[in-house]
Amino acid sequence: MKAKLFVLKMPFEDGPGKMWICSHCALIEGALSANPHWKSAIDIHRIDFPKPRSEVVAILGEERQWLPVLVLDENHTITDPIEIINYLAEQFGGASVHP
Repeated sequence: MKAKLFVLKMPFEDGPGKMWICSHCALIEGALSANPHWKSAIDIHRIDFPKPRSEVVAILGEERQWLPVLVLDENHTITDPIEIINYLAEQFGGASVHP
């Protein structure tokens, strides 16, 4: 199974007239643009903000809808954006997060 990366579509609305970005997802998007070859190594899903996030729920359950999330398999996920980026760099090459 290819790893699945879930990030929020941005910007998104949360409250009437309030537009937002997810800083964690933005960090991931920046790393993806710096490492375009990752796009062929993993499945990337950009999903809407409102819950329930059915694509994530179908894999991880309703209690685990935190984004971003890298799903390696049903029992192994990474939710910390820096850990996600460093994992992808380790597995597929490219730039990781500078310490």
